[in-house]
Amino acid sequence: MNTEELEKLQTQAYAEVLELFSHDVSEVDRWLLERVRGLNYMTPKEALQSEEGISRLRALIGRLQHGIPT
Repeated sequence: MNTEELEKLQTQAYAEVLELFSHDVSEVDRWLLERVRGLNYMTPKEALQSEEGISRLRALIGRLQHGIPT
């Protein structure tokens, strides 16, 4: 995957995080730095650095949006 493709995935995932937090940027910024059990205790910011991490982050967001415990 090239840099452009990764940046596109990062942008899409970040938009989903913004939606999850009702576009509250301060909450998003705080959450991006927290270790998350649903990401095996990595931060969402760390997850955004790889295609696999982004995939896991987007799956987590989907579960949270549907009220599925993580």
